[in-house]
Amino acid sequence: MKPRAAIAAAALLAIPVPAQAVDVATFVKRVDALERFGPLALLMPEFRRLKRLIEADGDALKADYARAKAENRPTDFCPPKAGKPRFSKDEFLAGVYAVPLDQRATTDTKEVLRVLLERKYPCPN
Repeated sequence: MKPRAAIAAAALLAIPVPAQAVDVATFVKRVDALERFGPLALLMPEFRRLKRLIEADGDALKADYARAKAENRPTDFCPPKAGKPRFSKDEFLAGVYAVPLDQRATTDTKEVLRVLLERKYPCPN
């Protein structure tokens, strides 16, 4: 490979790609693999990848919410005015594991987060 081509390829690989929601079945496999490490899982790169994935899902839902508000459409959830919605790791994982086994391959992590937001921050009628 020519030096210029190698530099260009390296530059393209260095561009960060936003995390995408993954199906719940894949997410559960990745979490289960991490849980084998116990408390050390928090130090693993895979933990940080999964955390970024959920944060990206949250950012996408935040953008969906802002878009719906700007267009005067009803929203699925109504986050608190002060601060941002928060979920513990256990709350999120409970939501993930609550997805029925036969629906895990067709449900993504963004949908799980949306359902949790609807439950924790419902809109007043």
